[in-house]
Amino acid sequence: MKRVMMKIGAAALFASAAGCASITYSTSGIMDKTTVEGVKNVEGAQLVMIDTSGYYMFWTIPLVSGDLRWNDEKKSIEGGTSFFKDQVGLGELQSALIKIAETRNCDLAEVYYSDSDTTYAGVSYGGAIGACFGSSQMCLSALLVPRRTSAK
Repeated sequence: MKRVMMKIGAAALFASAAGCASITYSTSGIMDKTTVEGVKNVEGAQLVMIDTSGYYMFWTIPLVSGDLRWNDEKKSIEGGTSFFKDQVGLGELQSALIKIAETRNCDLAEVYYSDSDTTYAGVSYGGAIGACFGSSQMCLSALLVPRRTSAK
């Protein structure tokens, strides 16, 4: 029993350290000489990637998950962690991406979405114990293209 509790404790510690949301931006101007289909001018464009993950017991009970929060003072999205709430979802990622684009006066191009789920049944946590836990990870990335004001 002690060994099982150690495995559950190790899994919970790992989950609390890894269940988070993050927002990553490329260096400004890195896309200036790139050609993107359907976009006339990518000068000043920046890549943004929003990544979030969550860990669940029996695939339905959220233990820890990434949490995207809007910071009014900084006018930006920040990544964090929520316990016992399921904040991992495409809707949350889309809302954050749209909010980022709006505050930067940008259009979105080359939007990419990925989603993966994992079970720990085959991992060293052990069959029955490992089958009780699973994780989900979602990522949404896009090219932020500054809107051009028309000269009159």
